[in-house]
Amino acid sequence: MTIRYIVEKCKTKAAYSARLQQKGKLNLAQIKEKFDVILETPILLVITVDGIEIIVHNYGELLFKEGDDIEWMKQIAERIYEQGLSI
Repeated sequence: MTIRYIVEKCKTKAAYSARLQQKGKLNLAQIKEKFDVILETPILLVITVDGIEIIVHNYGELLFKEGDDIEWMKQIAERIYEQGLSI
């Protein structure tokens, strides 16, 4: 399965986000099995990868709170989507 998404700078925040280009929901329970979770709510997780916080929304958006290494963000987005995406 090919996961189509885009990583770009947020228009409203000084951060980057990844968004699915297809319909899908993220299974947060599956994602929390593989990542370090800082905060958990019914609709989102805050996880940390390599010291960077990432907000994972159940509708598929990922918000990287800091950093500007787009290639790293794409690799992490791919891991998160592979772990939790249910189309």
